[in-house]
Amino acid sequence: MVPRIGRHTGDSGARLIDISPPISESTPVWPGDTAFNRAVTSDLGGSDAVTINRITTTPHIGAHADAPAHTRIDGAPIGSVPLGPYLGEALVVDMTGVDGAACIKPVEETVERLGGHLPQRLILRTYPKYPSEWENDFAGVSPDLTHWFADRGGVLIGIDGASFDPMDSKTMDGHHAASDRGVAILEGLCLDDVDEGYYELIALPLKFLDLDASPVRAVLRTLPSSLSTPTHAGEESS
Repeated sequence: MVPRIGRHTGDSGARLIDISPPISESTPVWPGDTAFNRAVTSDLGGSDAVTINRITTTPHIGAHADAPAHTRIDGAPIGSVPLGPYLGEALVVDMTGVDGAACIKPVEETVERLGGHLPQRLILRTYPKYPSEWENDFAGVSPDLTHWFADRGGVLIGIDGASFDPMDSKTMDGHHAASDRGVAILEGLCLDDVDEGYYELIALPLKFLDLDASPVRAVLRTLPSSLSTPTHAGEESS
């Protein structure tokens, strides 16, 4: 008997939410960084058998993962980082009312309000609406939050802003705190259609052997009812 392809019953009702902003020539990048550019090198519209594009851009475009090599001479490039942090249960926390860098208190309040469960991944929303143009004033992540989260078993923090650190930072304290504690970084997530709560995060970086970052196609999957019961802090849902 040939097996039929179908959804596992435990996934009934799960929904994918794309939290990756679109990438095109109009996508804003850090001032002075390499903007997205596309050229067609083979075109079905002409006499070619296939269409092939060539792109040039910064790896820090759109939703992306920073590697330790971004701020550390001896840091691992993105092709060498473990993939586990980029896949698994995550808590989305709304910080749109917070003044300044994303900090500990709103996370504690959200965890308490939702039943006391802190998963190993945090996704922080700081924009009421994701910006369509470059903005200099983004929140960043407090190093204190990163250390607090790592002390509780955290492995990844994602944010909708362009960086973990303020634009004028020379010391990159937010990035260094993440590298010190082995916490993976996601930046540039679009969270406009995401409510606070628990999800499964899927945001794997590409295996660029020597680069300091990689774009990701970041997705949140709503948790099916069979998986919605929180596990103990520091443990994964199965």
